[in-house]
Amino acid sequence: MNILLLNVALGRGWGGIESHSDTLAALLSQRGHSVIMGCWNEGSREVAGGIVLPSRKIWIVNSGDVRAIAKITLAALKEKSDVIIANGGREYWPAAIAAKITGSRLIFIRHQVDRLKRTTCWLINKDVDKVIAVSSAVKNALIESGVSREKVEVIYNSIDQERFNPDVVNRDAVRKELGIESGTIVVGTAGKLNPGKGVFDLLCAVHSLTGKHSAVKLIFVGDGPERKELQGEAERLSMQDRVIFTGVRNDVERMYAAMDIFVLPSSCQEAFGMVLIEAMAMGKPVIATAVGGIPEVVDNEVNGILVPPQNIEALAHAISRYMDDHEFAGRIALEGRKSVEYKFSDKAMGDHFERVLQAIGSKG
Repeated sequence: MNILLLNVALGRGWGGIESHSDTLAALLSQRGHSVIMGCWNEGSREVAGGIVLPSRKIWIVNSGDVRAIAKITLAALKEKSDVIIANGGREYWPAAIAAKITGSRLIFIRHQVDRLKRTTCWLINKDVDKVIAVSSAVKNALIESGVSREKVEVIYNSIDQERFNPDVVNRDAVRKELGIESGTIVVGTAGKLNPGKGVFDLLCAVHSLTGKHSAVKLIFVGDGPERKELQGEAERLSMQDRVIFTGVRNDVERMYAAMDIFVLPSSCQEAFGMVLIEAMAMGKPVIATAVGGIPEVVDNEVNGILVPPQNIEALAHAISRYMDDHEFAGRIALEGRKSVEYKFSDKAMGDHFERVLQAIGSKG
């Protein structure tokens, strides 16, 4: 099939949705589909596995952005797109209008657990062939919003396991590059430094452990509106020499390699937590808050530790457990890698998506 995959944030920032788009594009291309990316990159974009795909520069200001609708429509007509995939809420309405004009099949992908507007539910029930929910928590939120149960399919995220492989990254070299001394215990997180991500909770939790664990550092991989205030709080706590802000990195797998413990401390509802399976694949013991779809990824005390959101004491205790019990941390890390291999593999995601495409058919 000819597929137009829309994610306008690609090329402007990085997070779980952007990673998902690159992985999905690669998987569909590997299965013989002709994939065009609608994103911030004009001409071409390198996606997962080093695959280079053609791209069209598209930016969407709002749901009624006439210029964006025209660009999507023209791209779909030029490429004779059988299917338009809207991988993000901003893309929904423009993609739907373009699909109506071109006769293309339409798939929405939902990464959030917040409720949809009634008008968007109406649009989905009327014109969308299938909505892909990245977790059961997202599926339940869609149904509660008013989306027909028959429209929704759960397909878990996957990652490029060749890229996220601890055996192909020189951990010592990365730590030296970041100025991390030998013997230092590194706690880290990755993602956008946005409100609701719990980054201040993580900073305070690590700060509370510095008396017992003097050789500990904290890495924040990513950027966002909370960064400046977070840096100020680190200075207020006299943690500035213990905290590393890497900014947005295209080599996030190398940043995971530098870590000893990975934490996703979200206080808001996480739909899935892509960074969790990336860190698991890199052999890191993980800690996450029990919100949204995260309990579908982390089985408490089996392949990670779950803690209540906004509970600094519980977060600190979980980090300390890994620090104090290396055997426990190693067992958790091993189970984490196994769960990624079996439950969140590229093959599982690609095969499931292929079944959806075959079920909805091509246009006309």
